[in-house]
Amino acid sequence: MEKRACVVAVSGIKNSGKTSLIEKLLPALTRRGLRVATVKHDGHRFEPDRPGTDSFRHLTAGAVGTAVFDGENFQLVRRAAVDEHFLIAQFPDAELILLEGFKDSPWPKIEILRSAVSKAPVCHPSARLALVSDCLFEAPDCPVYGLDDTEGLAEYLFRFVRLGAGFSAILLAGGYSSRMGRSKAELPFGDLRMIDHQVRRLCSLGIRDILLSGYDGPVEDGRYVPDMVPHRGPLSGIHAGLCAAEEDACLVLSVDAPLVPLSALLALMQEHREGITILEHDGQREPLIGVYDRALAPLCGKILRGEHSSVKRLFDLVGVKALPCESDSSLLSNCNTPGEYETMLRRAGFR
Repeated sequence: MEKRACVVAVSGIKNSGKTSLIEKLLPALTRRGLRVATVKHDGHRFEPDRPGTDSFRHLTAGAVGTAVFDGENFQLVRRAAVDEHFLIAQFPDAELILLEGFKDSPWPKIEILRSAVSKAPVCHPSARLALVSDCLFEAPDCPVYGLDDTEGLAEYLFRFVRLGAGFSAILLAGGYSSRMGRSKAELPFGDLRMIDHQVRRLCSLGIRDILLSGYDGPVEDGRYVPDMVPHRGPLSGIHAGLCAAEEDACLVLSVDAPLVPLSALLALMQEHREGITILEHDGQREPLIGVYDRALAPLCGKILRGEHSSVKRLFDLVGVKALPCESDSSLLSNCNTPGEYETMLRRAGFR
């Protein structure tokens, strides 16, 4: 598996203290042995070099780019339109890349809520990992750190970066989609297809082994695994994924539930010890949002060859640990009809 950096955006409204927080976090993270890079988006046209320097003179004279280097450092300036994905790829040796800004993006976020400039969070809860605030604030299923608790936040980020490497993920993208009338995996979700959005979110959790059940089309960073016992419902996909997984624990997620908060998925991964751990909301279990041990694969296969092949049958045999989730229940919903899909797009902030 190719090792990639975890990416986390430090977000908030203007003057909330994003740069100051990153400046305090960097030494705390590097003391923990993390290799960290940063990427900042400037909403205004910035000047890449100071007037009077040789490189500035070269650019002013018409060069399409210029580079300055010595034995230890280099600086490269090019006139080109790029996005953060291109810049992230320039740091292959980094373990964590902190983005500054990007509050409207799907990247995992640490959001700053400073009472002098903001009264409520502005980032979508589905992408929020933690809040940093100087006021008493409670967020469902989302840790809150004080503005001065740099060490606590750094430790949280350190565990976040290290955690995902120990998990595979199974993205369930099968079914007949008869009520939707088309493949849910290929539904547009923002600028991406639903399946690409979900794979990108799983990658953002540091998971590198992502197994696709029920969809054999091309998907970057995902690999297709066919059902070994087909047409027996979601357990068929879970079974195929467990059999093919490279890690001992597998995060299971349905392709049509794109708004499950990243903080809730991270909490599942942190809480899991053995067997099965799933989310529970208002007493209702969410069997397709959970962590399953790879060692359950033989039992899943045995159940699939029997008369009753539901995931509930697996729960009855091995038990399950339910992790209470206090997030808005609409964030855990999936979509089975065109109307539910339109509602989900509105919840995500898409037209």
